Amino acid sequence: MKLYMVDKKKTMNKTEYKRRFLFKSSSMILLLLLFPTLLLSGCLFSSSPTGSVEGFVYESTDNGIIPLEGALVTISGSSNTALTDSDGYFRIDRVAIGFNNLTVAKDGYASKKITNIEVKENEIILIKDIIIHLSDKESLLLEKGNYYYILGDYNQAIAAFQQLINDFPESEYADYAQFYIGCSYYNLSSFQTSINEFRKVLENYPDSEFADDAKYYIGYCYEKKLRYYTKALLEYYELINNYPDSTWVDDAQLGMGNCYYSSGEYDNAIIEYQKVISEYWDSPLHALAQYSIAQSYRKLTNYAQAILEFTKTIENYPGSDYSAPAQYFLAYSYNEAQNYNQAILEFQKTIDNYPNSTWPGESDRLISPCAQFYIGWCYEKLEQWSDAINAYQLVINNYPGSTWSGGSSIPADAQSRIDWINANYPES
Repeated sequence: MKLYMVDKKKTMNKTEYKRRFLFKSSSMILLLLLFPTLLLSGCLFSSSPTGSVEGFVYESTDNGIIPLEGALVTISGSSNTALTDSDGYFRIDRVAIGFNNLTVAKDGYASKKITNIEVKENEIILIKDIIIHLSDKESLLLEKGNYYYILGDYNQAIAAFQQLINDFPESEYADYAQFYIGCSYYNLSSFQTSINEFRKVLENYPDSEFADDAKYYIGYCYEKKLRYYTKALLEYYELINNYPDSTWVDDAQLGMGNCYYSSGEYDNAIIEYQKVISEYWDSPLHALAQYSIAQSYRKLTNYAQAILEFTKTIENYPGSDYSAPAQYFLAYSYNEAQNYNQAILEFQKTIDNYPNSTWPGESDRLISPCAQFYIGWCYEKLEQWSDAINAYQLVINNYPGSTWSGGSSIPADAQSRIDWINANYPES
């Protein structure tokens, strides 16, 4: 996951803001926007319907208005970008219909933002005479940092943002620059340095609108990237207590559960996950928290309670990313409890009810072949050898390219089980 720039103006309520801008998955299409105030996260767009936007960009000079080549154009309703040609022309396709914002940026120029461009389905919207100007030094450094950040040249972005802080320590954008230095190091996978830079936001700009964001990403780096769970717990706890109105408090609460879970403290994990549901009624993280509660009980080998909690995930959040894996692990819990007949029924429900569902965060890996394999396994446990062979053969026939989470082949394992049964129970 990379950290991107998006508009941080909170003109919507917190729940709507979180649902639109919260990053959860590396598979999301991410929105890139510029100046004036920005936040890192992902923004999910609808795949259809769409339109197109085209136009011309010019620069104002002492000799008049001339086309500007090489300006970067982004628009809020599309993940595509464009660079203007020698005539100043650009075009961006696959833009979501509705009202969108367009931003033009180039190194050395003040960025230009045009709001409320109405895009209509299968139509090309022409934006005429976009004129931008050279920046003063402070604005130049800010725009330079933004420009390089969006292009993914994070070392250049760091240099520009750091120079802005050094040359203009009282700048109203100093906290912004410091925050995106931290983001840049994150995207360079220098996570400890990223933490150090985020910490400077808290130390040098305690009243910054980016303070809670910096606090959250410190905890996130400790949890997800460095696996320092005790340190992450402290950061999340302080975020919840010091920034109770932050849009990240429920994420921090979930993060506390994750830290306990990863440390094997499943009882404490359950307590923290339950708080996500009970204390943050408008959070979009309820389904994940409920699913994590169920997994915690499974880890505690309390299979009866795990089954109840997985059932809650399925019944209370049927449209979530976690209903299909909850059905699979409900079946797997019956398997672990050695109730193989019931496990077979529940694994079959996984295949029948969620035939095309994939594992969360793994859009190319189906759940069904895993369930089909374990139907065969359960039949083996029941010593129903013919049924086991038939179940394993369905894995080979229906899911030839399927893999386990570690990348190994499920059909190969199915064939191995068939070979073992045939070798030991040839009468089957």
